[in-house]
Amino acid sequence: MHHLRDSLLSPLPQGTPDLTELDSASRDEDDIRESAARGEFEELRGAAFHNRTWIISTRYCQVGDGVDSLEGYLHSLWHMYYQLGRHTSHETPDQDRLVLDIIRIQGKGPLTRPVSGVYGINIARTVEGTLWNDLSFLVTDMTEFWINNCASLAGAQRLNFASFLAKLASTRICKDRMCQIALILFRTTFEEGRDLRTTEEPDKEEPGRSMRNLDLVQLLPAALVWIKEAGQNLIQLSDVYWNDCPSTVGQGGQLFIQSELGKRSPTGFTPWRWMYWLKRLHEIQEEAKEASEERLGGVCH
Repeated sequence: MHHLRDSLLSPLPQGTPDLTELDSASRDEDDIRESAARGEFEELRGAAFHNRTWIISTRYCQVGDGVDSLEGYLHSLWHMYYQLGRHTSHETPDQDRLVLDIIRIQGKGPLTRPVSGVYGINIARTVEGTLWNDLSFLVTDMTEFWINNCASLAGAQRLNFASFLAKLASTRICKDRMCQIALILFRTTFEEGRDLRTTEEPDKEEPGRSMRNLDLVQLLPAALVWIKEAGQNLIQLSDVYWNDCPSTVGQGGQLFIQSELGKRSPTGFTPWRWMYWLKRLHEIQEEAKEASEERLGGVCH
């Protein structure tokens, strides 16, 4: 365990822990969570940017491992950035540096190795594209992290993670697919019946909490930070009716589908859906004023 932890936290490569087995992957996830809980963010960032990328590149290009055997390291890499994204304040340059890290990883270019034959090289291709150009599994993993964990996160962590994702999306990486997380968030916030009431209780981390237990004041900050950081991208995707995502992600919520705007185009990004979100945001502001929900009204401004 100490060897695995040392390898995880080292900013420079120190061996190649085997993540191909499920128990090894589980231990790796535990170590990453524990490292984040201890506040070892610089060490974790170094392990992600240097150690994990070095292991993947070296094992493919020099050792000759197949791409499938390296998938565990990719998931480990994105798990590190998930933990960093949720724990790093959205108001600090430190979070911007995390985004830049991922852009730099993409900039490493395609992983290749020489082979005999006409073409002379093999390119590392996964089911989700080429390493490193396509940042394989980044969108898939971040989407799963959001769906599975956003409800249980503390309010500050939920906002941090949403900001991190929106900043990534604003760079248009992965052919705009990161924006599918905004579809999930906006559907939950604006298109489903959501309790207007707020509580003065602090929005603390609560394992096991589900999305239906969140009220608007807990979701709105995340939605608004997406509009702030990636709003122009979302408008552009709406203009071209972007829907390059799974049907379960792109589908509209019940309130939107039943609305006049939703009947025009119920899935993906559309001009009508963007109008509906803005309309709902205005309605929430007005409802908050009438109900004297000062906390909710303040979030909307």
